[in-house]
Amino acid sequence: MKTIHIFKFKDSITRKIPFFKEEHRLETLNDFIDFDLMDTEIVTEYIIEIHDDFIFEDTSKDDLLLMCKNAKETIEHYFVVRLNDYDVI
Repeated sequence: MKTIHIFKFKDSITRKIPFFKEEHRLETLNDFIDFDLMDTEIVTEYIIEIHDDFIFEDTSKDDLLLMCKNAKETIEHYFVVRLNDYDVI
């Protein structure tokens, strides 16, 4: 068995965190409160135990979603997507 990290953003599931810049990550709850909810995006990280022969590319989206539901740990990452009326994605 091995552990992998899968990231879900909107309708996509990937093995790498989506294209957000690290400097736009909100680190604390106070950071999150400072921004309007419309100015943030959430990327959910799922930590999943899988068999050694697992191949991400050969797994259907439905199966990946089921694996996410059974994840041993879930972490939400918040990113600012708009600063001073300019998109920063």
